[in-house]
Amino acid sequence: MKNISRAILAVAAVGTAGCTNLHGGSLVDTFFAEGFLGESIGGSGYNAELARAYQQLAAYNAETDVNWLDSTVYMDRSRQAAAGNPPELFQPAEYGVNGDLEALRAQTLSAISDYASARPAECASLAAHYDFLVEQTYQAPGTNLAGARNRYNSSLSACTGLGDADLTVFFGFNSSALDGIANAVIDDVVNAVSATAEAISVVGHTDTVGSVTYNQRLSEARAASVADRMISLGIDPSRITQAGRSELEPAVATGDGVREARNRRVEIAVE
Repeated sequence: MKNISRAILAVAAVGTAGCTNLHGGSLVDTFFAEGFLGESIGGSGYNAELARAYQQLAAYNAETDVNWLDSTVYMDRSRQAAAGNPPELFQPAEYGVNGDLEALRAQTLSAISDYASARPAECASLAAHYDFLVEQTYQAPGTNLAGARNRYNSSLSACTGLGDADLTVFFGFNSSALDGIANAVIDDVVNAVSATAEAISVVGHTDTVGSVTYNQRLSEARAASVADRMISLGIDPSRITQAGRSELEPAVATGDGVREARNRRVEIAVE
């Protein structure tokens, strides 16, 4: 009875989605989808993690979108990865979509090449979420495109190892000059997000030495130093917003007139 229901659901998906279904879906495989979703995929390393990531997307399509036909596309991709033959990422042109998806594809491949050996699970998730973003773009409207983009961005940060601590640039006392460590942090951020960020926020902060008015100017100068380096590395200035918060939002609470290195910072946020 379940197999009959699965076939009905698959045919319904074809009828309602029309040309918005993913390429390569198999009506026959819908009969085996439920069993596949219950399988435990063993192994370690990037290919095994990729197989599990695609299995999760298959489950999402089947159980959340109730689109068993598209689920079989991810089933096939999962099986290829498990067999040691990871599939190529979706080609946006094949689905008639682009925007920045071609640039994202190149960025994804570069990140996987650089970091998959160190962070296989995170980079496998990045690959799967890129394909999911192409799918959601192709099938829009009516999809959770913003959610797909957020998943992709989070996966990119995880794959490249850019956590919150890596998005903070620190400064010397009473200075807005970038040192070698600060430059390296900015370079890593630009390398990871230059092709993907919708917007980059750069916010400067100070410690509590000096007046609020003086520290406002210093915090703005620190933000400008970070933004200027990003621009010199190829980030479009229109994508960067700058602000200074003086001493009013410390990372570490202190009394007035206290030198605190952790408060002399610029925080970078990527959306």
